Amino acid sequence: MKHMKLVMVTGVLIFALSLAGCGNSKGEQTANNGTSVNSQSENQAGDTGASDDGNENSTNLDDLLETASLRGSVADFQDGSFQVIPDQDDGQIAKSAAEGMESGMESTTVSYGEDCTFQIANINSSTGAVELEAATASDVKKSTSVYVYGETQDDGEIHATKVLITRFN
Repeated sequence: MKHMKLVMVTGVLIFALSLAGCGNSKGEQTANNGTSVNSQSENQAGDTGASDDGNENSTNLDDLLETASLRGSVADFQDGSFQVIPDQDDGQIAKSAAEGMESGMESTTVSYGEDCTFQIANINSSTGAVELEAATASDVKKSTSVYVYGETQDDGEIHATKVLITRFN
């Protein structure tokens, strides 16, 4: 019985120490990501319109966020339109739909025409630097994280002039 208690106490101590050791690196990572999330929440309610530059270029994350009409993940995709589950942002933490769980959530319809520009935004999580590269509508898939720029119609649908597919590195 003493041996069993000793093994249990040792196991609990090892478990606690491993969590404490892992907590430091995760805490630092959260602090870095927290800055980006706060920047996103502060700039999400900006005006629409962004430069439609089809060439690969570099920009800042804050510049992209301040003009986005909608930020979220794609729930369904058809030719000419797709459904986006908007990210929920309480000012400190941004929440998005879990992969595969989009069907039960409220979505916004995004339509686009031939004049819509699609780009992939490769975002450096630590610096916030963004590298843009050309993309097509076929790059938008289910559960893809997107930033949509365009005009909101009276029925709530957004007619997109630009769609950024976001990828964090």
